[in-house]
Amino acid sequence: MSRNQLYRREFNSGPDVDRTAFFSDAVFAIAMTLLAVGIQVPRVPADQLGEAVAGQFREFAAYALSFVVTAAYWLSHHRLFRSLRGFTQSLQRLNLLLLLFVALIGYATDVLAFYADEAVGVAIYAGLLGLTGTVDTLMWLYCSRRGLFRDGLPPELLRTAWIRAGIAPAVFLLSIPIAFLDEDAAKYSWLAMVVINLLVGIHDRRPLPGL
Repeated sequence: MSRNQLYRREFNSGPDVDRTAFFSDAVFAIAMTLLAVGIQVPRVPADQLGEAVAGQFREFAAYALSFVVTAAYWLSHHRLFRSLRGFTQSLQRLNLLLLLFVALIGYATDVLAFYADEAVGVAIYAGLLGLTGTVDTLMWLYCSRRGLFRDGLPPELLRTAWIRAGIAPAVFLLSIPIAFLDEDAAKYSWLAMVVINLLVGIHDRRPLPGL
């Protein structure tokens, strides 16, 4: 066995996924916290405070949307790592790519808050959130192909997991061309995530064969 082969066997794969999961949780937590940090308290006279806060509606709406979507991505990531029996170097690289996009969600949220009426602003937000979810979905597919899941997990369950993971990024990415026709229509199209998830949930109420 060559030194390179030994290096790859000892360092590039293994059964311990806890450090990767803990590090990822920290990045998600910081990114979600920074979403709120970006909303500044208005510096206005006391009698104008209510009006000033009301004028921040877009900022709070963008914050709420980003928090919910980021939380959904974290939940998907949590489900993935609790189902693994090990890791590979490629999985860790995909995970780092995911975290790269997660760390930028605060920036995309600010863009949406201040440029929600501009097609480019909506497209930047949808593109970043779409890319984040796409990497998450690719991680599910990669782990399935490489056999990294624990024994005993039904294939139907794993298929449902990656389908659910792919709903949000698909909706976000498909909304990008819509944004250049009508930015409001693009934003309303994001509601499709709720509808599709509800339909998938209804479909998944059927019992799995043999269980």
